[in-house]
Amino acid sequence: MLLSTWETAAELLPDLVGAPAGLSWAAPPTTELRMTCEQPAGNGVLPALSSLVDLASLGTNDGGARSRMAVTITAAPAMSRAQRQSLLREALVHMACEFGYVDAEVDLL
Repeated sequence: MLLSTWETAAELLPDLVGAPAGLSWAAPPTTELRMTCEQPAGNGVLPALSSLVDLASLGTNDGGARSRMAVTITAAPAMSRAQRQSLLREALVHMACEFGYVDAEVDLL
């Protein structure tokens, strides 16, 4: 899902808003990919991501339960799907490590 969202933001949206094809990017665009539990539980507290998404492949979490995680990627807007998928995997591992999943590795995804 994150891959498709990133492809849409980087490749399709500029065309939809009328970005002229002859213009070039001043710098590579920055895309933030995030996973967030946005609806609070009955007690008003946001539930842990692990209660909604299976994060077991990332290993154990030494930072406690998280209701959100995010990573920012700055990259060329046009790239092959394989390149984007590889960069996304690396970014997800970076995000997981920063949010306490210290055993996360690209090979686990």
